[in-house]
Amino acid sequence: MKIGILGGTFNPVHFGHLLLAEGVRTNLSLDKIIFVPANFPPHKKNGDIAVAILRLKMV
Repeated sequence: MKIGILGGTFNPVHFGHLLLAEGVRTNLSLDKIIFVPANFPPHKKNGDIAVAILRLKMV
């Protein structure tokens, strides 16, 4: 089984994330993509990011 891993803030997950994942899955002939929400990236303000458990539930 070929699995891809897509990391990101996903705050919130949106159609662009899904299009990216599907394009990668198709082009690389992957069986599935696993989304991995990042904790708090240094380029974003911490107060602007939903708590990790909520973002995990979104993906």
